[in-house]
Amino acid sequence: MKKIYIDGKLCVGPTFSQAELLLIKRNLAQQKPLHTLADLLSAVGNPQRLSILYLLHAHREMCVCDLAEVLEITDSAVSQHLRRLKDKKLVTARREGQTIFYSLVERTLTKALLKMFTAKETTEQALLH
Repeated sequence: MKKIYIDGKLCVGPTFSQAELLLIKRNLAQQKPLHTLADLLSAVGNPQRLSILYLLHAHREMCVCDLAEVLEITDSAVSQHLRRLKDKKLVTARREGQTIFYSLVERTLTKALLKMFTAKETTEQALLH
């Protein structure tokens, strides 16, 4: 049995029996939604993509050129970010003439993000640095 130290103190575990640990590991391996969630969080975990989601929330819909102007990045960079978000079904697009407008898709994750945009932990960013 290996010794594990946490904050300089020896951990007294494991506290589960070997049979319980096997069941826990088997259950964890069957949690396919964790992989899906990790993939979605990876998509929104980029600061530019998160900014795009925030802007789409704040302004309902925006086109690539407006997003590029606000974010001060190229149209192609915005398009690549939007493609990733669209592939994850987090944003949708509609065409008006030659302009494509993007907006949020109402999903559990986007609803959770909207709450996080105004959460106390998010707005008190000075405490995080």
